[in-house]
Amino acid sequence: MPSPKKQCSRKMKEKSSSPSRDSQSVAAKNRRERISERLKILQDLVPNGTKVDLVTMLEKAISYVKFLQLQVKVLATDEFWPAQGGRAADIGQVKKAIGAILSSQRERNSNSDKH
Repeated sequence: MPSPKKQCSRKMKEKSSSPSRDSQSVAAKNRRERISERLKILQDLVPNGTKVDLVTMLEKAISYVKFLQLQVKVLATDEFWPAQGGRAADIGQVKKAIGAILSSQRERNSNSDKH
């Protein structure tokens, strides 16, 4: 049978570590809830995001953001906006520019994969 001193010190250790464990578990629970809320928002933003598992949804989100970045690049290119009184670029020019952007994107990705 343990001595009374040992029992007392064990109870004190349990009590002293318990609040920190509780605050850690509360913090972890809050963190998980925030992550879950944000994932639900992301699922709603990504096309078909709610119909797939988490990893696939994140991959779709990455792909979709890259697609949107490409659209921004294309729309930001001055060639596609007619100057005052000028004419708009024809579809062939647009396709050529998109091809060039995609090609440079692929090169950049393959170079980053090598490093």
